[in-house]
Amino acid sequence: MTSFLGGFVKAAIRLYTFRFRRKQISVSRNIKIKPREYKCPERFFFEIKRFNGVKVEILSPKGYDGDKIVLQFHGGGAVMDMSSLFYRKIAEKHADMTGLAVYSIDYEAGRDKVHPSLLNECFAAYYGIIESGIKAENIVAVGDSMGANLMFAACLKARDLGMPLPAALVSVCAFADNTASGESYFVNAHKDPMYALPFYMSAEKYADRLRRVPPYAGNTDLKDPHLSPAFGDFCDFPPTLIVCGADEVDESDSAMLYDALKRAGVKSEYKKYKGMFHDFLYVAPFIKESKEAWKYVADFIKSGSKIR
Repeated sequence: MTSFLGGFVKAAIRLYTFRFRRKQISVSRNIKIKPREYKCPERFFFEIKRFNGVKVEILSPKGYDGDKIVLQFHGGGAVMDMSSLFYRKIAEKHADMTGLAVYSIDYEAGRDKVHPSLLNECFAAYYGIIESGIKAENIVAVGDSMGANLMFAACLKARDLGMPLPAALVSVCAFADNTASGESYFVNAHKDPMYALPFYMSAEKYADRLRRVPPYAGNTDLKDPHLSPAFGDFCDFPPTLIVCGADEVDESDSAMLYDALKRAGVKSEYKKYKGMFHDFLYVAPFIKESKEAWKYVADFIKSGSKIR
């Protein structure tokens, strides 16, 4: 059962997103987000470096002197960057929960970006981080939504080129199937307060509006694993934790990833939170379900990425 506060937050989000959902336009692509100055909390050190020309923000807890890092592939529908502060707050949360330094790839997002531009940047950054001396075995990569897409795609490219992969992966509410072929696009057509149809719009009549192709896909085959990792072969991938909300319209993207990982013999786990919506633990970290999810993710990272 969804917690009282969780239910209240869902209702508030549903009200806020109604103007987008009634037209079935992307929330992330249509919210106007202005860059904001970042004031780093005193408990962290903050710096920006470039790896193979790609900007990476590094947030380190004071006193941290370890080798292990969290590598964040942020989401935001290919249009949001780190300057919005949202993902800087997520980096802070990862650092607080794990005690590790967080490297956030600040790829050049934008409404005009087309595949494989963002993938190329993310791969270049990962390659550069490895070249800098940070061992892949000391990296746990975390990606949410579009960021999970880029994380899996970058790892597919790295594996195919014979590069070492991170010690483990964490996928949060992945957007991984540009064909939108999963059954959740119909089953959850009215449930997800972020992206679902308004209640008065019939799922039978309007579900196709939830299956729109994002502009980032361009002319690429929608089943290309580097664009839609749900169709990838994950042979030789590291242990992977998949987290999502049961009410997401794209919940089946996460299910497809999990099935593909299992087929490839990869140690993997799928944690689905009842009643929860897209990116719930990032959007509303204060609700009961999000707190549970955050602890599960942090424990996975700190425990040596062991699948339970």
